[in-house]
Amino acid sequence: MKPMLKFMNLLLLSALIAGCGGVTSSTEPAAENPQPLLNVRDDVVSASAEVTVGKWANLAFMLGAERVTVSVKAGDTVKRGDVLAFFPDDALPQSLLNAQADLILAQQALDDLLDTDTALAQAAIAVRNAQEDYDQAFKYRDSLNYLQTYTETVIKKENTPFGVIEVPKVREYEAYADKETIQKADEDLALKEALLNDAKAELDRLINLKNSPEVSAAQTRIAALEALLRQSKLTAPFDGAVVQLYINSGEMVSPGAPVLLLADLSTLQVKTTDLNEVDVARIQIGDQVKVSFDALPDTVVTGTVSEISLKNAAGSGVYYDVFVTLDEIPEGLRWGMSAFVEIEVSK
Repeated sequence: MKPMLKFMNLLLLSALIAGCGGVTSSTEPAAENPQPLLNVRDDVVSASAEVTVGKWANLAFMLGAERVTVSVKAGDTVKRGDVLAFFPDDALPQSLLNAQADLILAQQALDDLLDTDTALAQAAIAVRNAQEDYDQAFKYRDSLNYLQTYTETVIKKENTPFGVIEVPKVREYEAYADKETIQKADEDLALKEALLNDAKAELDRLINLKNSPEVSAAQTRIAALEALLRQSKLTAPFDGAVVQLYINSGEMVSPGAPVLLLADLSTLQVKTTDLNEVDVARIQIGDQVKVSFDALPDTVVTGTVSEISLKNAAGSGVYYDVFVTLDEIPEGLRWGMSAFVEIEVSK
């Protein structure tokens, strides 16, 4: 047993010596070129983004038709008011056909209403005559406030060589008018005054006919019919470019169904797609931005934060939309391209 014990002690001693050698080797100097630490800037927020457009519209007809004619193609540049699509005359819905007929009648009624030369002349004469009648009635009623001279015819009997005859004699006397006479004069004066006021009102109405309720109502009806008829044409609401067509000429169109996409490509901007809630809290309107694009690797454009959404964007993750207005739009930039933004935060 003793030789075995000595052998075990020798093994233990060798292990201790090896351990001491390991400790000694750990004191050797470190490598001369250590890996440098990454320099992370805390004043810059980075995020992926995409190119969007600030002004665009999906245009549609309010009415449906069995056939439509599209007068533009994708890529066309148009001006505000240009007709982009329309219903052919032989494909107009019944409501528009009725509106065309009603518009003709409404315009004729308005023209007749505004044709007032004869009516004006007649109204002026009516006012003059009514004024004369009123003045005469007023003068008569005023005279009844004073003593009136009355004549009375009496029959007297006279003896003549031919016998007794009856001879009429006229007698004058002064007296105030009785109540019945005054009442009749008052009633006649009130009537003449009412007729004069009516004649003046009619003359004023004809003179100011353009502002009258009748004309306003007729004009409103015409405007409503014209607005309805405009539904047969799809016009550009602003200057822009036709980005996409959803239907072709000759196809049926339903009310509210998009016909084409119009956009003002001069309003191209950048919108972030993965900006988290921690970073968005550090950004303010007006912060300066550097923007690069996957499709334009040699292009870097500056810009400014113009809008920060108040609510997180729909989809997975808590991301917020931040919009960047570009200082210039580089050649070749298109709606939907991928981008990368570096926002210099001001706080």
